[in-house]
This record gives sequence, C-alpha cells and structure tokens, in this order.
Amino acid sequence: MMVKEMRLYVEVPIGPTTGLAEIDVLPSHTFGEVKQQVCASFDVDLATVALMYGGMMLDDSMTVTQGGVSEGSRLALMPYNIIGGIY
Repeated sequence: MMVKEMRLYVEVPIGPTTGLAEIDVLPSHTFGEVKQQVCASFDVDLATVALMYGGMMLDDSMTVTQGGVSEGSRLALMPYNIIGGIY
C-alpha cells in the first residue's frame, strides 16, 4: 500500500525571510525533518527555532502522525528566544 503525501503549511513570521512555506511530507516524517526543510528554504538556523502547532512546541523526534498533525494543518517556526526554550 502506498502512503500518501500530505501538504502542510509552515508560517515563518520572524527572521531574515518571512512567509508561508507549503511543504509535502509523509506521515512518517519527523518534525525535525520538516523543520530542516523549512529552515533551508528560508535560510534560518535550524538550532535556533522550534516548530509549533496548536500552541505547543513539537518534539523534533516525533513523526507527523504522532504529533496529530493532519493534511492542510498550519504550523509555525518560532525562535526559541521568543517562546522561552533553551538551545
């Protein structure tokens, strides 16, 4: 059985380049892989940002399925210094 890609939208509200990324991922992709793809597109340092969904910071090692993210969901790429994380 072939696994269908799903489209996610990732807001990049702060940084040298801002905007909205449309990315196609597999449900088995990790949030770390999603973050890496978006950071490369927007020239953002991977180590300084976190993916957020529904007000929660997503663990880089979790898969899209494990995080409960579905087709068409909108995530945000936020700097740790804004959300109070440690890096």
